[in-house]
Amino acid sequence: MIRFAFALAVALAAAPAAAEEPVYDLGTKAPVPGGKTWRDLLGQIFPGLTQEPGANGRTSDFIHGKIDLRPIDKEAFGGDCQDQPLRIEYVEFAQMEIAGHMRLIVGITTDGDACFGALALFEGTGDSKLLDVVNIQQDANYVFGPNFVRPLGLNAQLVVVDSFHTTTSVSPDNDVLVLATEDKLSFIGNVDGQSERDCDRHRAIAEDPYVVTWPDYGPFDRITGYIKRSVQRVADDCRTPQGNPAVTITRTDWRWSAAGKTYRRVSP
Repeated sequence: MIRFAFALAVALAAAPAAAEEPVYDLGTKAPVPGGKTWRDLLGQIFPGLTQEPGANGRTSDFIHGKIDLRPIDKEAFGGDCQDQPLRIEYVEFAQMEIAGHMRLIVGITTDGDACFGALALFEGTGDSKLLDVVNIQQDANYVFGPNFVRPLGLNAQLVVVDSFHTTTSVSPDNDVLVLATEDKLSFIGNVDGQSERDCDRHRAIAEDPYVVTWPDYGPFDRITGYIKRSVQRVADDCRTPQGNPAVTITRTDWRWSAAGKTYRRVSP
């Protein structure tokens, strides 16, 4: 526990700067040359993107036509895309240099997290070209959050996206780890938590994932994923806590493999 507390203190001291505020109006100018708007950028992903009246008479941006995004890995969630047109709720983004080139990493949230969770990589200069886009959704819901992009060194960034659902007695909470290099988005791994309330056995289990990065040998930082597991005894009403919870912490590490040119999971 002392080692974990120290790890968290170091990680928080080196926490990434917050991403920019979410963008709700795609007519807003994007932070790229040429006066392009967010609608111009996202139109490279969704050619059928149009402005239409939405709920309460507000104008919103809707996606029409077939949506075919590359899943980040084989566990991608098969969301229902039949209820088209699909409204974009907002976008979140971060600007940075990767390998000496300005880049824009963008997370796109749809209304109700429907159908997909799009993560895109754009040039930050020139024509603001779309370099790569993937579907990161691995469960019914997802959130990018204020610190979803974190540096891994001069040549890469780490994207952490939470994909989850809370509609059943068992609630998966899955941090999806994505490597962003100069022109590509690729899958690293998952930090999987799962919470549940087991009334038959009078216990409530909460698992919370947390991801940090550390300086390492080689060009890219080490990635560590922690799971804090808390098991709480509960009364017959399955709600009232009894006694103190039993807490355990486990970790998973990923380190850069120069030979494989990828991150590999290693023993801590």
